[in-house]
Amino acid sequence: MRVAGIRMVASLLSFTCMAQAHEPEVRVQADSVQLRWRSAQWIVPAACVTYGVMARFNRLPFRRYDRQVAEWVNTHVDRRYRVDDYLQPAVALFAFGADFIPGVRSEHNLRDRTLLVATSCALTGITVTGMKHTIFVRRPNGSNLSFPSGHTALAFTGAHLLYREYRNQSPWIGIGGYAAATAVGVLRVVNRKHWVSDVVTGAGIGILSVEAAGLMLPVWHRLLGINGAERVVIMPAASINQLEVSLVCRF
Repeated sequence: MRVAGIRMVASLLSFTCMAQAHEPEVRVQADSVQLRWRSAQWIVPAACVTYGVMARFNRLPFRRYDRQVAEWVNTHVDRRYRVDDYLQPAVALFAFGADFIPGVRSEHNLRDRTLLVATSCALTGITVTGMKHTIFVRRPNGSNLSFPSGHTALAFTGAHLLYREYRNQSPWIGIGGYAAATAVGVLRVVNRKHWVSDVVTGAGIGILSVEAAGLMLPVWHRLLGINGAERVVIMPAASINQLEVSLVCRF
């Protein structure tokens, strides 16, 4: 990763030096670097989900680590913490409403931010619910529907939204969101609600959902007729004897 970062910096420096003489070529190369950077954003969350799926096999070290941590919690923790129940939605709500704080500006306006938050949370909920009812895993406390952690998934959905929306404002906003989401995941393990692999997978699902929602935003624009790309037009017409409403859909 460090070598890749050095190569990226060197490429950007070379692009700057050749900007006037080779502007078209520079644009193509810059687009290639941006594409590689966007691809890298999927690697970490995909690795988290892969880790959790592999941990479902009891003989793998990941699964043994799940049990070792659960045994440590049973030995050293004798109380239940409820902070995770309140911290889970708070991160997502803050990602939506932080723009209303004076001096804080998000990357997208209220309309697009609403679409991003709604789509991200919907994708997270659908994915978590589908996996819980497809991959049946018992929780450390003996109840069912352990895999993956819905609390952690929603918390990391909010945290990654914070990072994407306010990274140009201050990196500490995103760091605070990730710290809060990590605390939710840790508390889910401490409260014997989930295995470590459950919360790792939930974190990956939350991040992937936000990235997918970002790709879907132009689709919503086209479907809703935003930015001149009108797909649905309602045209009312009135006369003395009748009232008509015409609906035109363009596909």
